[in-house]
Amino acid sequence: MDYALRILRVIKRSTTEVLDDHLERRRRGDIEGDLEHNYAPEVVLLCERGVLKGRDAVRGSAKALADQLPNACFAFPFKAVDGEHALLHWSAQSANVRVDVGVDTFVIRDGRIVLQTVSYQLKHAPLDR
Repeated sequence: MDYALRILRVIKRSTTEVLDDHLERRRRGDIEGDLEHNYAPEVVLLCERGVLKGRDAVRGSAKALADQLPNACFAFPFKAVDGEHALLHWSAQSANVRVDVGVDTFVIRDGRIVLQTVSYQLKHAPLDR
């Protein structure tokens, strides 16, 4: 496919289409495809580690979450989209750790995520005694 046509196709995607593709690629474990297709190269990530920039920051954040919640099952009970803004509530459960409420927000412009915030609190299962 012609490069210019691919760029036009990306730009024409709605905020909902980008968010849905992001979630589907993450569900499949396709971090690299998600970064390439859904994130701007200069994306800004606001998280517990501060203000981070670029796809490498998002890659590192995804790895940290996967390390904290190995083999987790995720649920996305609430999504709201208005124009280029999106809000996502999520939860996750792994063998010994869970997140009851995680919140991500997004600014999606020209078919790419240009800003993402991530906030969640890990809850560890009590140790057996």
